[in-house]
Amino acid sequence: MKLQNKRLMKLLASKIEPKVSIILPIHQGTPQIDENILTYKNLLKCVKKQLELNYPRRLWNQLVEKLESLVLDRELWHNEYRSLLIFGNDEGLEICQMRHAVLPKEHVGNTFLVQDLLLPEENKTSADYLINLSRDRINVFDIQTLKQVEIPGLYLNFADYYSDFDANSNLNSGSYGGLQANFHGHRSKSEEQQKDQLIYYQYLDQSFNELYRNKGYTFVLAGLPEVVNVFLNEYQNRNYIDGVMHVSVLNYSHQQFENKMKEFFSFEKVATIEKIKREFHQANEQNRVINDIAIIDFALNNHDVKSLVSFNDGSSYSIAHNKLLIKSLINKINCLVLYLPSAKNYSSINAILY
Repeated sequence: MKLQNKRLMKLLASKIEPKVSIILPIHQGTPQIDENILTYKNLLKCVKKQLELNYPRRLWNQLVEKLESLVLDRELWHNEYRSLLIFGNDEGLEICQMRHAVLPKEHVGNTFLVQDLLLPEENKTSADYLINLSRDRINVFDIQTLKQVEIPGLYLNFADYYSDFDANSNLNSGSYGGLQANFHGHRSKSEEQQKDQLIYYQYLDQSFNELYRNKGYTFVLAGLPEVVNVFLNEYQNRNYIDGVMHVSVLNYSHQQFENKMKEFFSFEKVATIEKIKREFHQANEQNRVINDIAIIDFALNNHDVKSLVSFNDGSSYSIAHNKLLIKSLINKINCLVLYLPSAKNYSSINAILY
């Protein structure tokens, strides 16, 4: 991945030392705020000790004041994220909220510990909404809160969109104009419903495309398989689709809904990791993978590296590896870190060459 945060990139590229990294888990719930703050205070205490032993006070005094002030920010210690990464030096301070769990860790030196920034689950842009499709209507849910919402200008059912449509009518004949053609004559109720479904789905496709182009919105599509597949048969390759669930969520309790979404995102994470592993093995078979630190550094300087891949069990932080990761980020080279139980089966740092 390539970091899009310009302020963070500027800080990572800074030559000013000392550089401080604080990595800590965030426990959810109001009673856990004090525990989160206590963990941070203990890590900060270790940071200050290392600074006092190794650097003149004038190089870090302002930074420590900023780090100490974070204790008073109650919102920082009570949020929906699972961990915080805090990076700072005399030039600036950046805080990153992460979705994955971490172990408490601090570091003071000539580089930042950035590997937790580069996990696939931290860099996949989450969809904005879940759309539960039915034949003649949709239900829209905010993907973060899982609460039902409305999107301004989007018709939630066919009857509202198509003003001539009478949902309670038993007529099997008529004449109406659609987006592409006029339909006339006698039709069975089933045929009418199928025509109406396709017209409504064409409208939805155009609306979703417009929301994607104008606002960048993406959607997870959900619904019964026989319903979702009708939509996907026409529009499955659209950029606005960020995932598909062949199940309706309408009758779920909030807890069931939450569990289903966790299951969905877990599956997406596994699929992404497997894709990266396949690409890595393919490059390895083509003799395009190197894993010696000095040779990787030379290849980076020579612009021969297509991507950098680190395999880790999630508990170790190599200074040398993190330096290579930062160098790759600065040079806009794709970087990925995979935390795997089987990490020992791979070289811990790998460069894939062009």
